[in-house]
Amino acid sequence: MADYTALSPEADFVFASYSELGPDEVCVDPHRMGEAVNTFRDLHADHPFTAVLNRKEKCVIPAALLATELGLTPITSKPDLARDKFAMRRALNGSDPFPRTMLVRDMRDLDRVEPDMFPCVLKPRFGFNSRAAVRVGNRAELASAYRDQHARYAQLPKQDGTNSDFVVEELITGSEHNVESLVKDGEPLFHLVSDKLPMTPPFFVEIGDNMPSRLPDDAQDLCRRATDHAIRAMGIRNGWTHTEVKLDGHKSTVVECAARMGGGYFENLFQDVYGINRMAMLIDLCLGRSTTAAPTPRLHAAARRLVVYGPAQLRKLRNAHDLFADDRVRLVWPDAITKIDRELAGPPSEFNNTLCEFIAFGASGDEAAELADKLVAEADVRPLEQ
Repeated sequence: MADYTALSPEADFVFASYSELGPDEVCVDPHRMGEAVNTFRDLHADHPFTAVLNRKEKCVIPAALLATELGLTPITSKPDLARDKFAMRRALNGSDPFPRTMLVRDMRDLDRVEPDMFPCVLKPRFGFNSRAAVRVGNRAELASAYRDQHARYAQLPKQDGTNSDFVVEELITGSEHNVESLVKDGEPLFHLVSDKLPMTPPFFVEIGDNMPSRLPDDAQDLCRRATDHAIRAMGIRNGWTHTEVKLDGHKSTVVECAARMGGGYFENLFQDVYGINRMAMLIDLCLGRSTTAAPTPRLHAAARRLVVYGPAQLRKLRNAHDLFADDRVRLVWPDAITKIDRELAGPPSEFNNTLCEFIAFGASGDEAAELADKLVAEADVRPLEQ
């Protein structure tokens, strides 16, 4: 149980979490959901909750189940789609055959991948943060990538009770964009579009975003319409959604649609660019105090991640103080320069490979992006012993 009295004194909220966050929280074990539901039902009977809130992708399913069981504002009518990339793709595609997606439970399933599906993407069925997602160009690369990534992914603890299935999906080409939407009773109140930097194959490591989007209005409308369709196909009813859309000419394709708000530096981006606190807005929505007006951007920002590759090593950002001395730049994570240097690994063995995150600001989108990219190019990251 989470008490958001600091944001809204008159209401209590349930918060589904897999961690023991404090003496007033209830740890939700996905393997024992019945017990968790009964615990919350007893709490709800004594002190009625207003809504179930969620920030994390791993918590979407238990949060949605709790909302339904407690008779509170529903999050999604199809919670299983939120984590299952195979089922999600089928729902998003509808009658459209593109992109083709195949379920892979073992090596034998790779033989069913058709020759014209290459290049394609191999990724965990229940993964997130692009972990173990790899672009492959032919059948030999696919077999090798599956052996390596499945072996590593299968060893990871699965707090949410999911398995180690993979999917193979046709490569979706084009520029990639994020759409953050606030949904009420199944209808999006507004969409906020930002631009994702291209990722470097074969690995899908997210390295940056520009906000607000610099796309022309008609291209942004394509992203919004694709997101509208995805939200309905996913059965999302209330709350924030984070949708990834690719544009190739006049064709828009939704890569994924999550029944949660975007994580990482997005909290900072929305606060800086639009002046909004997404959790506070979600609470207002649950209390009937929401507005349908889309927030308007007040400045331009470019968020970037410094990432590493290769085996675990002690990494040092040697010119950190110089990089972040500019008052147009703010270190977002970690919260102090002294915490940047540490042991870190990157793909292909590890995908949690961010050394630090920062945001650059400018009078225009171009100015913010140029400053951010300049700092990335100048960053001097080396093994600590050198």
